[in-house]
Amino acid sequence: MRKTFLGVLVFMSQLIFAQGIEVISTQALTLDGQGAFLPKISPKGDYILVTGDDMSGLRKFDLATGEMTTITTDRNAGFNAQFADGGSTIVYRKSEYKGRLRYTSLNSVNLQSGETKRLIKPTRNLEGVSVKDGTVLAVNNGKLVTKRIAGAKLKTIPAIPSIKNSQLYITVNGKTRQLSPNGTNVGYLWPSVSPDGTKLLYYVIDEAKAYVCNIDGSNPVSLGTLRAPVWMGNDWVVGMVDYDNGEVVTYSQIFAVTAQGTHRTALTDKSQICMYPSASDDASKIVYTTQKGEIYLMKVATSK
Repeated sequence: MRKTFLGVLVFMSQLIFAQGIEVISTQALTLDGQGAFLPKISPKGDYILVTGDDMSGLRKFDLATGEMTTITTDRNAGFNAQFADGGSTIVYRKSEYKGRLRYTSLNSVNLQSGETKRLIKPTRNLEGVSVKDGTVLAVNNGKLVTKRIAGAKLKTIPAIPSIKNSQLYITVNGKTRQLSPNGTNVGYLWPSVSPDGTKLLYYVIDEAKAYVCNIDGSNPVSLGTLRAPVWMGNDWVVGMVDYDNGEVVTYSQIFAVTAQGTHRTALTDKSQICMYPSASDDASKIVYTTQKGEIYLMKVATSK
């Protein structure tokens, strides 16, 4: 009986360790004195993209040199900007108005040459954008559009999530269908596919909760309250838990949650309003902003 009890304790301690995350260090980054928001760390973790408080423009902050470079000043470029070809190219949206109607185009810029390309002309229905290696995949008015800007042709096309009329859709093998795993009576935000392509992360507005489900929408698992969730490798998700008084955010913390929803850890305390995290592909670095536009780099260690 004692051996059985000890065995259970060993198993439980292994499980807890297996779901562990530890903050190694947190560093305030010295930028150029301008406010920086919605930071995104590059796939290799060597630079950070930041935008303005209205999501206009994109700037690159080199972590090795501390150099800040302006990539574009286009309106709305900071909304869900993405990396292509290992981080050598940035894919971003540009908003423009015709009368009172807003149109969105999709563009890319090569960081070495500075060359900018228009991938999708201005449209009213750009519903989802993903990048796989050097290929950009977009859902425009429910139809898949692919643009190879670097590297070899993809052997298989990954699943592409999109949002239309606050509902969650998935495009698989060129066909788009409504998914909405939590029903059609709620709204959805921030969908993304795990790096290995097997899981879908999303946020349910009406519940203020993040979920992970299978790529076909089955088996949705709640991660609890977690806004602006993003993948940190295949096993972890990071996001923020924030509250407001109806006018301004009163506090916000960065949390990490296992993709199974079994382990939840606060990575920041309540001494600062910390928001909108982004994680490196190897799950070793997290960047986030404060309400004042200060950027922090956090190094973490995780174990499966």
